[in-house]
Amino acid sequence: MGTPMTLPAALDMRPAPAVSPLLAFLAGGHAAAMARIWPSPHEAYLALPAARRHAAAILAGRAGYPATRLEWMVTRARDGELATELAGADVPGGLMKALGRMGEVLWQPEDYVRFLDLFGEETACGLIRHMKALRPETLAVIAGLPPALRQASIVTHLGTDEGAVADLAAAWSAALRIRGAAAAPDIAQRLGRAASQAALFGMARDVIQPLAFGPVARPPELPWPFHAVRRFETLSSTALEFRNCLRDFVADLASGRMAVFVWRGEGGPAAVALRQDPAGWRLAEARGRDNAELPDEVLMVIVTAVQAAGVRTGEAWSSLLRRLEDRSWEAPPQAGPAPAGNWRSRLALGNIWD
Repeated sequence: MGTPMTLPAALDMRPAPAVSPLLAFLAGGHAAAMARIWPSPHEAYLALPAARRHAAAILAGRAGYPATRLEWMVTRARDGELATELAGADVPGGLMKALGRMGEVLWQPEDYVRFLDLFGEETACGLIRHMKALRPETLAVIAGLPPALRQASIVTHLGTDEGAVADLAAAWSAALRIRGAAAAPDIAQRLGRAASQAALFGMARDVIQPLAFGPVARPPELPWPFHAVRRFETLSSTALEFRNCLRDFVADLASGRMAVFVWRGEGGPAAVALRQDPAGWRLAEARGRDNAELPDEVLMVIVTAVQAAGVRTGEAWSSLLRRLEDRSWEAPPQAGPAPAGNWRSRLALGNIWD
């Protein structure tokens, strides 16, 4: 079993120790772990600089980390040694100074994980080093941005609006599809020059516009067991088989804005519709007969196959454009991006009329 001080700090199952009101306020969910290492009245812990108290919380959250080593590292190790213990031998300089700008109250474990991940990324690290105060909500904004957009001006304009962050990240992804990866530096520089949030989203709206007008791209070639619907009589028989409204889309199919396939793999059949917009071909719908929802495992097979063929998944270009327009006029967007935790919602299926 070992002596109490050799138990892993995160796995100590002994009864909760006495925790002073001050420690409870400052340490929150970490209070019990801190009190086991620095018993009440916790003077040695409370006398530590804020950076080392945050370091203690990070180490205490690691499964199997011995309490004796934690106490020694936090109270006796040099800053460089402690930084290496926290983030590895290749940790960039300035880690302990950054911990000292986190405030007096300890963060949640997931916020520390995000901080260490960002500190190890060159662009984010440079941004963090120059921030006067670090807050979890600000780091959440930085984490939600593509690395090229982790710029001080952009982060300042976004504040703590995670919906705005998601919209800007979606605009970046769409812009690269439309303009190509080579345009990334120019787009990032352009967005970084925005003087306000409204201007930022006005620029984001502009960079997702098509570069030229003209013939649309041919539909992608999907492998077996996909079967392309290329003729009116095939569309009619498919609509009868699936008992759906595919015949209503003749004009879109004829103009090249839409493509329909029948997937006849295991768990099928499924009617699959692709739509083309300025960001390319998108999976717009996948349903069984009578418009029945497909089981997760069948839908995932279809999604994987269309993505491999270069088809994107997610919301329509027009939906993103409307939100960017709203934000460029400082109006609340009519609808936000799909919830991050729901993969079906992120597919944005069912939007086949845009």
